[in-house]
This record gives sequence, C-alpha cells and structure tokens, in this order.
Amino acid sequence: MIDMGSIAAATSSLRVAGEIAVGLINLKTMAEVQAKAIELNQKIIAAQHDIFAANAAQSTLIQRVNELEEEIARVKAWKETKQRYVLVSPSSGFFAYALKSEGQPPEPAHWICAGCYEEGSRSILHGEKVDIGRKYFQVCPRCKTSIQTGHGPINPTYA
Repeated sequence: MIDMGSIAAATSSLRVAGEIAVGLINLKTMAEVQAKAIELNQKIIAAQHDIFAANAAQSTLIQRVNELEEEIARVKAWKETKQRYVLVSPSSGFFAYALKSEGQPPEPAHWICAGCYEEGSRSILHGEKVDIGRKYFQVCPRCKTSIQTGHGPINPTYA
C-alpha cells in the first residue's frame, strides 16, 4: 500500500520550504538569511527522505503484485493441467492419476503420483524392478513414494 503519510509529509515539507524561501526575501541581516537557509535545507532533506520512503514502499508493493500475478498464473496453469488426468487404480491398493486419452497435446500414456497431484504438482511415476522376489514398483521421483504393483511390470494406459 502506498505510504500516504510519507507523501503527505513530503508535500508538507516542500510547502514549508517554499514559505521559507519567500521569507528570505524579507530578511535584512545575513544572520537571519543563514538561519532561514539552514531551516530551508532541513525541510528539503526531510522532504527527500519522505519521498525515498514512499518510493521504497511503492517498489515493495510492485514486487508483491508481481509475485501474486505469478502465483495466479501457476494456479491457472495447474488447474488446466489437472483437468487432463483422472484417478485410477491399476492394481490393488495402488492409486495414481492417469492421462486422459483425449489429452492435448498428445503425450505418451503415463501415471502421476496421487500425493503430488493433491499438492498441485505433476510428478510422473517411474517403473522399477527390485531383484528381491522380482517385485515391481512405481516410484515418484519428487516425493520418493514407492508402491509395489506386483510381480510383473504394469504399463500405464490412457484413462
């Protein structure tokens, strides 16, 4: 929010500085002129300080607006992306989001991690084989969730 106090203070300081400058004309001694010149300089410095404070506050606000606009763009993009997926259960106790077949642009069939999806992130699951008992897993590279999918590979399909 713009610091209206800083702007008002700067305006007031400049108004007083103008009044002091006008008053300089009516002074008769050098001592009076020097005293008024010092007072004038103090008011100008105060006005500059207030202007700098208002500019800093405005810069902070502009930065925050930019951050919020970027966040809105991310939320809108995620909203569009998540519409392309549907929750599936390719094996008992295993849930993932599968790409819908009508997804555009066309991509290879894949699953994304259900946990990451709920957190607003798309993380494509990767199949891994473990030699112990020849078990197969789908692993999320982002959150490291590892889900056993059986004793043979399960290939993702479109939903």
